[in-house]
Formats: sequence, C-alpha cells, structure tokens
Amino acid sequence: MDRLHLILQRYFGHSAFNPYQQEIIRDLLDGRDVLAVLATGGGKSLCYQVPAIIGDGITLVISPLIALMKDQVDDLQARGIGAEALNSACSYTATRRILSEMDEGLIQILYVSPEKAVSDDFLQRIASMPVTLIAVDEAHCISMWGHQFRPEYRSLAVLKERFPGVPMVALTATATPDVRDDIARQLNLVNPSVYVGSFNRTNLRYTVLPKEEDAYERLHTFLRGRKGEAGIVYVGTRDGAETLAARLRAGGIPALPYHAGMTAAARAEAQDRFIGGKVGIVCATSAFGMGIDKPDVRFVVHYDMPKTLEAYYQESGRAGRDGGESDCILLYGDDDARRLRSLIDRDLPSEFQREIARSKLQSMVDYCTAAGCRRKALLEYFGERFKEPCGGCDACVPAARDRRKNRPEIDHPGRDRANPASG
Repeated sequence: MDRLHLILQRYFGHSAFNPYQQEIIRDLLDGRDVLAVLATGGGKSLCYQVPAIIGDGITLVISPLIALMKDQVDDLQARGIGAEALNSACSYTATRRILSEMDEGLIQILYVSPEKAVSDDFLQRIASMPVTLIAVDEAHCISMWGHQFRPEYRSLAVLKERFPGVPMVALTATATPDVRDDIARQLNLVNPSVYVGSFNRTNLRYTVLPKEEDAYERLHTFLRGRKGEAGIVYVGTRDGAETLAARLRAGGIPALPYHAGMTAAARAEAQDRFIGGKVGIVCATSAFGMGIDKPDVRFVVHYDMPKTLEAYYQESGRAGRDGGESDCILLYGDDDARRLRSLIDRDLPSEFQREIARSKLQSMVDYCTAAGCRRKALLEYFGERFKEPCGGCDACVPAARDRRKNRPEIDHPGRDRANPASG
C-alpha cells in the first residue's frame, strides 16, 4: 500500500479514493495548480487534507462560511490533525492562541476567511512561514458569472503573487464552463490541471410541486411521515426560518432555525444539535449547508425557491451524502419568482450583475416549470449530457406525474405511498 492510501486509511478510515481525488493530490504534491469541480459528497476536502498531512508546513484553506470551518476543524482535530480557523467568530484570546500555535509549527491546516487571508497583518504574519499549499474552497465565489459572487474573493490573487511557488487548488461543487475559466483566470492559476466530475447524484430523487395556500399543512404532514429522519427545510429569509421553525415546534415537530442573523453561539448550537441527531429538522437560509458533514440527511425541502440552479444543486446536495436514497423537493410558486426579481433589481449594484442574476433566475424558473426530466435539466445546465428518463424524478415516474397533476402531497417519485419502505 502506497503512502497516500496509508494516510487515507489511517486518518480517514477509507480504503479507496473517490474519482479524481488521487490524481488531484498527486498533482498538488508535484507542485501543480489544480481546478477541481466535484459534486457535493465527492470528497473535495480530502484533496487538500491529505497533502497537508504529508507536507512539513502549513496549508491555508480559504473558506467563506464559519459553519464550514467549524465543522471541518472539529472533524480534523478529532482525527489527530492540527487544524484551526481564523474568522470573525474568534475571540481575541482564541486568535492569540492560534497565532502562537502557528509560530510554533503546531498547525497543519489553517482555515481562514477571504477577508482575513488578504489583510496586511495576516500576509505579514505568514510571509516567513512554510506555506506548502493554498486551497480556495467555494471558488465559484470569485466569478461575477457565478451564483454567489463575493467581491472579497477578487483579492485572493494576491496569495499567488506572495507565494508564487506554492501550488493552489480551487475547489467548487458548482461551476458552469464559463465560471471554470473565470476562476482560473481570476486566481492566476498557472497551467492548472482541471478535473470535472459528474454532477449526477444517482441516489437523489427530484420533485417540483406547486406552492399553494396549504403549503405549510402539506409540509407538516410530510415531516410527520418522516419522523426519525434528518432533513433540511430551506427558506428564503431569516424571518422565514424563525417563523417556520417556531410553527413546526408548535405543531409537534422539533425544529431549529439557522441563519446569518443569529449569534455565532446560537448557530454553533443549532449545527451541533442537528449533526449530533438531537434535533431532526433545521429550517435554514442559504447560510446553512456548505461543508456540513452530516451524511444521513434523508431529505431537503425548498419551501421557497432559490435564486439559481447552482444554489439549488448545492443545497439539495446536502441530502444523501452517505449514498442512501434521499429526496429533493422544491415548492414552486410565481410569487417566489416575482419576489426574487424585485430583490435582484433592488440589491445588485450594476446592470451587468443584474443581467446575470436575471438570467440565472430564469433558468431556475424554467427548471421548475418544464415538463421534462429534472435530472437531465440539472446536468445539462452544468455542461453534462444525460439521456432521459432518469427514473428518479417526478417527470420520469408515471405515478409521480399523476400525483403532480392532481394536487399532490409532498412525496418522492420512487416511494409507494402504501408501502413507505419501498422505492
């Protein structure tokens, strides 16, 4: 058994790599830049974690979400790997401790927010440190063509300037061909290896249902029927997350809210209780999900329509990371589309950005209103060809089509209502 497989088995308990993981790791160990587009559950984090264990220095991981950092750091520390995170949630005391451990060479993997990564004080601090790898997670955030453009990501190219000989890996689960090209250009990747895995999650079943006045009652009935299973209900606003979670609790279904307006402590508690199985349902905004390592999420319900197919693919992909059959259910109503269009016109600063956002929203609406295979539409959006019928969406399963036409209950296309264990 070679060194990579020994590390994989010893630290992570796996006997084999997922597709492209080993190739990516070998390229990085050879000093080559890499752009990797791997579906949720494809093991993006291992692509930099294994080289970090092999290397003698420190691996910097640029991450946009505190929830992702916390989950990753907790997991790595439990495996005996030196990992920490620097972000806005860190207290002064914690920050001083982490910086001291960096100076002492005790940290193998440091997660850092994009704002912190490009700050003058941080760049000065790490200038003399043995940085061996730089990983940019959620790399689609650097592209104005992407669905979650973050201006602070544009400054990350300075890391390539400061550490020209250090390999950089850009990682994302969702990037169209245009976005991939833009990521490589904006990060100044040098002749990068490009790996694009399949976007097809065969264990996920896709359903789109009309969002009507009785949407809450139908959701409540669905959740009662899935008692004991873990699920995420995505909503569009912070108030919506709070209100829906409270209403579900009043209706006898334990549920917690999660959104960016909560305190760091409250978010951490909700995340820990959900991952630990103490509460089965989280009503969340888009702030929850990326990097959350809970493999047994059996369903994701979008109570409100997301803005883009990228966001939908990423959020629905929280389901079934253990490979088990899981459901992705989206409630669609024209009111959601109108609300999102008004937010685009109100919040985006330039007409260029508004045009991109409107186009992406229209693709989302087209997905919801089309009569054809859901899986085919998703995969082709990301440049992957697929032959229908898939046998795992409401458009391809006759029984599901019939229910959809007839004020259906929330249900997945492969489940026999008389025998919930089937499908």
